[in-house]
Amino acid sequence: MKIVLVMVAVMVAGAVGHTLHLGRTCPDVLPFPNLSVDKVLGRWYVLHKFDTDNTCLVWNVTRGEIPDTLLVTETRQLSVLDTLGVDHTHAVTAMVDIPNPEVPGKMRIRWPTSALTGKADFIVFDTDYETYMSVFECDRAGLLHRRSVTILSRTRTIDDMFVSRVRRLLDTADVSHSALSTISHDSCRQSGQHNWHVDEELFGLLPGVDEEEVRRRVSQGVVDYDITQVEIISDGVTPDDSSFRGSLRRDQSEPAV
Repeated sequence: MKIVLVMVAVMVAGAVGHTLHLGRTCPDVLPFPNLSVDKVLGRWYVLHKFDTDNTCLVWNVTRGEIPDTLLVTETRQLSVLDTLGVDHTHAVTAMVDIPNPEVPGKMRIRWPTSALTGKADFIVFDTDYETYMSVFECDRAGLLHRRSVTILSRTRTIDDMFVSRVRRLLDTADVSHSALSTISHDSCRQSGQHNWHVDEELFGLLPGVDEEEVRRRVSQGVVDYDITQVEIISDGVTPDDSSFRGSLRRDQSEPAV
């Protein structure tokens, strides 16, 4: 029952944080010119993000083992589990690749909670490296696309002038920012009684195709599968393959229950 509860909370968390739009064309958000990737590595506090009520979001950006790749590990407290009184922390690790090293600010990211849509645009469009950074994400599924904006700070606070600057840049790109939510960093846990880390094997919680097929689709270093595989039927989104399979990996330090 506990694993089912975690799965639901993770899936809900993966569904929020975006706004949904008709059409497959993402807005043209210009990447930050001559981005120094090494200078954006490290710990960032997520202080504003589209449409989310999760708290204590933190990104840790590191170099990947493969050249021109990064890893983004996001830790957070899930509002669904907080409401139910579950003492927890939750982490999810995504892989970022830089298709064109000449334009390092324009990247692609694969979150394990977005298996149906595959990779998303991941564009660092503003930063001063030492204080704040802003990221635009956009992925596509069938006739729709989803947008997300994240404003991050090196500390738990951010000056309003930086937030206003990001909003002006979004206005220039014709991206509505009315969905920006403020992320609380009050009462954040370093660790909880339960510490869950979701990786590319998330969908082992669901029945379906074998593990090799899931690894082919969503593991690190694979070729991005064609998002036209997703078909819009009525109000739902149904993949050609009926389901996915993978696993939710327990933090090794947590005792079995």
